[in-house]
Amino acid sequence: MPMARNHTLLGKVFHWAFVLLYAYGIFKQIDDLSQLEDTALLQFEIVFASVFLLLVVIRYGYMRRFETFQGSVVPVHRYHKRFARLMHVAMYLCLVLLPVTGLAIAWLYTQGIGEEALAMDVAISLHGFAADLSYALIAIHVVAALYSRIKGEGVWTSMVPVFTESGPSTNEYVVKAAALEHQALEKVEAFIASRKD
Repeated sequence: MPMARNHTLLGKVFHWAFVLLYAYGIFKQIDDLSQLEDTALLQFEIVFASVFLLLVVIRYGYMRRFETFQGSVVPVHRYHKRFARLMHVAMYLCLVLLPVTGLAIAWLYTQGIGEEALAMDVAISLHGFAADLSYALIAIHVVAALYSRIKGEGVWTSMVPVFTESGPSTNEYVVKAAALEHQALEKVEAFIASRKD
């Protein structure tokens, strides 16, 4: 069922402000644990990670009330919605894991635990994993948003103020790609239904 409703101004602010906050976090990240010897930097990292974590939780609490395909002017297959919801939840979990592991690293460091300790090694490894996974999930999110924009579903326009859609695409290749996507989702649904019997 088409939704054709834009995100709220607060939803858009959350989205785009968080993009800037995430980019800043990536840009200013520390390169070496020894940099935390600078007490001011250590305190800044703790405050930044705490604010980042708080904002992720607040954003999730606010955004979860909206449909995954908010603004869609075309019907969206229920398995497409489920996959998109799974990707969003995975992204939020990853974005929680980043500051949590960052805070763990800071706490361990303040306890005099160095890189050679297992606990610090685990915290650093999880932090690196969360960062790498966040890159992949955000790339998938951007590609999916662009694909939705090309199809003219209306989802892009509900969140992005430029390159807005005027309706579903009538380009023959886009229509064929959308039909193939729908057929694939129908097959997935039929396969899952057959496994339940």
